[in-house]
Amino acid sequence: MHGNIRSILKKVESSRSFYSLVGLLGLMLLAGVFIPEFRTISNFVTVLRQSCVLLMLSCGLTAVILTGNMDLSVGATAGLAGCVCAKLMKAGSPLSLVVLAGIAIGLIVGIFNGFLVGSVKLPSFIATYGSKWVLEGLAIIIMAGSVIYDLPEGFTWFGVGYIGPIPVIIIFALLLVLVIWFLLERTVIGRYIIATGANSEAARYSAIPTNRVLLLAYALSGVCAGFAGIIITARLNAAEASMGSAYGLQTTAAVIVGGTSIMGGEGGVAGTVIGAILLTVITNVMNLIGITSDAQSLVIGVVIIAMVAIDSLSRIRRKNVIGKVEEA
Repeated sequence: MHGNIRSILKKVESSRSFYSLVGLLGLMLLAGVFIPEFRTISNFVTVLRQSCVLLMLSCGLTAVILTGNMDLSVGATAGLAGCVCAKLMKAGSPLSLVVLAGIAIGLIVGIFNGFLVGSVKLPSFIATYGSKWVLEGLAIIIMAGSVIYDLPEGFTWFGVGYIGPIPVIIIFALLLVLVIWFLLERTVIGRYIIATGANSEAARYSAIPTNRVLLLAYALSGVCAGFAGIIITARLNAAEASMGSAYGLQTTAAVIVGGTSIMGGEGGVAGTVIGAILLTVITNVMNLIGITSDAQSLVIGVVIIAMVAIDSLSRIRRKNVIGKVEEA
């Protein structure tokens, strides 16, 4: 019995998201003790709601980073999808068509990015950074410098509605997390994605279609970004060309802070959930104590650097341990 408990504890401690979870719980404990406003139910719900869009974007991005690649266009994809949806709603299009259009835009962008990285062999940073600018340019052209307000209530329900006492946005985020978790953890798709990220050459020799795996990973990221764009627009009850830009690097930060290795092959959605909530709690705490937005960016940057450093050091440590074992 005690042996089983110890093995479970060791497994938890060795998890890449362990330190993020400890940091999240520690921060929440300290904030609850020293900031009375933090420990209210309303603030707790606010934190969850604020983390939802980041979580939707980050879950899809997790699939890409697990392959050892990057997608810098998720924020721009969400922004473009949201702008198109707002235009369609104002034109009187049915809600079902609007939702399908937003998701389709994300899917098309994801497939395009996957093609550039998997088939054309462009570095993922360059390919998706270029896509980001293309998408932002398209959003500016579509909006023509204007801002769309006062969207129909049936559409805004996606962002501000409730099912009973629970905000709809939290339910959507939870469902999306569960779907991506299932795909990555319980299907052959997830195993192929992780194998490709761990060693793409070995995966190719093992008859894993790595190009199609990359295409699928980017498609998942794009679909999540498209859906997140719908939610962002519904929550704001408005659309403008740059509304997705704020999420560009936050999504990468959430995935990395959650323990998914930027080199690929290690991590998962569970850690991304922790990372997204941790970043949201940090921002929430800084808002409550009156820290300016510039200083908030500094703090978030330090957190990202620290987590990447931990990732690199842990990899070096594991390589040294494996080397000593092989020598023995």
